[in-house]
Amino acid sequence: MAGELRDNVSRAKKVNPFGVLTFVGLRAADPIFQYTLLQRGWASSLLKLIGATAVNRNMIVHESTGQLQPYYAIISLMALGSSLKQILNILVVVEQEMSPSSAIVIALFNTACNSLNTILSVWAVTTQAPGPLGFFGIRQYPLLLVGVGFYMAGILVEVGSELQRRSFKKDPTNKGKPYAGGLFSAARHINYGAYTIWRAAYAFTAAGWPWAAAVFSFFFYDFAARGVPVLDKYLLERYGEQWQAIKDRVPYRLIPGIY
Repeated sequence: MAGELRDNVSRAKKVNPFGVLTFVGLRAADPIFQYTLLQRGWASSLLKLIGATAVNRNMIVHESTGQLQPYYAIISLMALGSSLKQILNILVVVEQEMSPSSAIVIALFNTACNSLNTILSVWAVTTQAPGPLGFFGIRQYPLLLVGVGFYMAGILVEVGSELQRRSFKKDPTNKGKPYAGGLFSAARHINYGAYTIWRAAYAFTAAGWPWAAAVFSFFFYDFAARGVPVLDKYLLERYGEQWQAIKDRVPYRLIPGIY
């Protein structure tokens, strides 16, 4: 039917080992790739190739040790955190089938998002790098700490909510029941909202408010206009009045107090 919303997730509850291995392998490779973009200067070279100005290399890498400066180590660790979160999710939480083709598309999409953050973090126009400081020197830049804080909060809420739901579903007495306890009692799809927040915080830490606003708007709109309606329709068909009762009890969809 024309105009029908697209569901990007398979609802078939089975394990596809090849899909899982493909996803884990690609997501595990991403932090290495992001680190290499910074440490070997590939991100800076790409910017120079298109006529843009990158920050000085000594702001990115210690001249004596060859290791990343603290700010860029944080950017690299954010890529690592995103990969670890998603690997944990596919290995422990997800019950739906992950086909190899879906694994490739989803993993490469996340790598593209992370790579944009990495590249923008070294562009002289958008970088938030405070300079070659020690880790303790980062404390002088509260906005960076805010970005890291929201990133960590988003990751932890997403992980925590999904583990709570997994624990509920593993209890045989809850078979056939929808879950709206724990963090999901604050928003029906709080894991989507948390993902949006940590993605925006990652973007903010890498490239400031304009990029963060663009990233937040992209994911928020996609979840609000497509992801949530598709999932609500699926859950209503699956659980009927039980899900409708949850919708009546939990008015917020993505972010408590906002939407």
